[in-house]
Amino acid sequence: MMAAAGNVGAVIKDLKARIGAVASALVSRDGLVLYADVPAGVYTETFAIMCATILGAAATANTELNRSPPERIIIEGADSKTVVVGSGKKALLVAVVDQNQDTKRVLDEVVKVAEMVKTS
Repeated sequence: MMAAAGNVGAVIKDLKARIGAVASALVSRDGLVLYADVPAGVYTETFAIMCATILGAAATANTELNRSPPERIIIEGADSKTVVVGSGKKALLVAVVDQNQDTKRVLDEVVKVAEMVKTS
């Protein structure tokens, strides 16, 4: 069940604070911004489209191998980690944290919130 629309922003802001995220967003699987809490100057539309594209590309790659689609994507860079998880059939929850954050803890928190705000 999805959290009431007015609560989604509060839930995602709370997640961002709990995990020390640089950015967090709920985006549709086709790349539309549903909610975003990102630093000033970030083009949220581009961010959302690219996150949806990453998961979509991974799903296509898995399908080619007759494997089930991914449940999550974790991108690790020199200074950050980006976690993308499904939030129902129509949305993705994305969180970007500093590289020194504990991946398991971040993933657990993001999955929990994705379940809370999931769309049908």
